Amino acid sequence: MSIDVVGVGYPVVDCLARIPFFPEKDGLVHMDDCSWQGGGMVSTGLIAASVLGASAGMVGVVGDDQYGRFCLYDFERNGVDTSHMVMDYGATTNFAIVLSEKNCRSFLSRDGNRRELQPEELDAQYIAQAKYLLVTEMDAASVAACQIAHENGVKVVIDADIFDQRTVDHLDLIDVFIASQIFYEEMFQEGSICENCRKICGMGPEIAIITLGDKGCAGIFRGEYIQAPSFDSIQVVDTTGAGDVFHGAFIYGLLQNWSGTVIARFANAVAAIKCTRLGGRAGIPNLETVEKHLATGVIEQGFLEKRAEMYREGLVTEAG
Repeated sequence: MSIDVVGVGYPVVDCLARIPFFPEKDGLVHMDDCSWQGGGMVSTGLIAASVLGASAGMVGVVGDDQYGRFCLYDFERNGVDTSHMVMDYGATTNFAIVLSEKNCRSFLSRDGNRRELQPEELDAQYIAQAKYLLVTEMDAASVAACQIAHENGVKVVIDADIFDQRTVDHLDLIDVFIASQIFYEEMFQEGSICENCRKICGMGPEIAIITLGDKGCAGIFRGEYIQAPSFDSIQVVDTTGAGDVFHGAFIYGLLQNWSGTVIARFANAVAAIKCTRLGGRAGIPNLETVEKHLATGVIEQGFLEKRAEMYREGLVTEAG
């Protein structure tokens, strides 16, 4: 077996509602759209890479509840290998309700009681055969996975979203550092993105990119400073999961051996197209949709509408 990218993380379930406005106390508002989708930063990044055409496999833990079974089925119908997922019997899976209004979002979270993945549960051969490893937090299992990756020449990509000192402490294990603006601004209080990303690369990574929301992204790509603007002509419906999708698209670009500027522009486009649909996964485009948008500025709706309809079906756990 050979898989392009393996991810280590914890899938969740999102119930998303798009509303015209937030109701007042004891008020009522009718939803414009509702969607049940798998979530999680690594999970959604892998699905984005898979939909674009890469092969992907997930390593993690879910509970054996309906949410956990939905997570596994959502991977499978998106082409992500789940042979190394662990089901924690008798446990529950993390679940969130996301209310998305035009200019903001609110989250209601219920943490499940599923256990964490243990380092000894990792299959070293499964990780070693991949080209890239995607992680998001440096817990014990992720650190062990990164060590296996490095010993076998597998490049490690991290989705650094919320600041975590453990990530900074393990930069020597990371090859591709992609951080949110929130993470970056807590790590550095002064200096330019160019200067600070060079400092990051001096600690281990060969690539350090900062995502800047509607300002695109910028950073150091193998010694060269790059920046790519956002696609501000996009009509945004929901930004949930945009960063996760960016990571998956960036990995896809790395697999194609594209230049840093081309990869950054491509990943920005994929994340922007995602934002035209509710939730982190319904708007993930295939390669044809992205290429047409980059060439013409047009977003073909056929593929995206099929995905949106798929996620309106609810908590489906097997093919109907």
